[in-house]
Amino acid sequence: MLRRDRRSHRPVFLVLRSRPGDSGARPLAAPFASPDITVGPDGRPRAVVLNLGSREVVASTEFYSVPAGLPVTAENARLVGTGNPAIIRPGEAVTVSCNEPWLNRQADVLVVMAFHPELDPVARPFDVLADRHVGQMNYAWVGTYAGSLPDGDVRVEIRPAPQGLFRLKLYQEGALYPRCDRIMKPHGHRFHWMEVEGDLRMLFDLAVVDNNRLTLGVGPRGGSPRSGLLTRVTA
Repeated sequence: MLRRDRRSHRPVFLVLRSRPGDSGARPLAAPFASPDITVGPDGRPRAVVLNLGSREVVASTEFYSVPAGLPVTAENARLVGTGNPAIIRPGEAVTVSCNEPWLNRQADVLVVMAFHPELDPVARPFDVLADRHVGQMNYAWVGTYAGSLPDGDVRVEIRPAPQGLFRLKLYQEGALYPRCDRIMKPHGHRFHWMEVEGDLRMLFDLAVVDNNRLTLGVGPRGGSPRSGLLTRVTA
């Protein structure tokens, strides 16, 4: 049995969690990435919907895809599918699966909305920070990746930022502070950016290999990049 938010005193209080322990308080501060939105082996998105209210409700669920780098808005969203109506008792949670697989999902953003159209409607569609009915999963960039370049080990942390952007932190072995810390959008399935380091202009190229691996190339402008493979170590 889940703990209900006693401050709300609402009969129906549906929540798509943004993080463990989320009780539905909004607005949120970024970063955010729901731990309860996943993709099953069959390619169908799934979402855990909580009812922290005091009465049973039949929840509706909609799954949308937004191309990475575009604002998360109704204009940019494409409906993936819907979930079957879910009967959720007070203080409990139900996992809802989309009725369609999520195709061409690499580097896109998945947005889920769970609601009852009359008892607990969506107030701010597609606004993850402001509305507890809206959850977001960034796929497949988000996570921590580690690997080696010819001049040492590196670690890359990628976290979601508002409006479909991502925050990248690149650490070198033994360093307390990141060598790079940027908020940006991917170009296709890669990030490409430049850093000024002393008298050099260093180019960085980070590209998706698959859901658990990235390649990283680093080198001076006009020179040969030092490349390596990074593997996901945490989601």
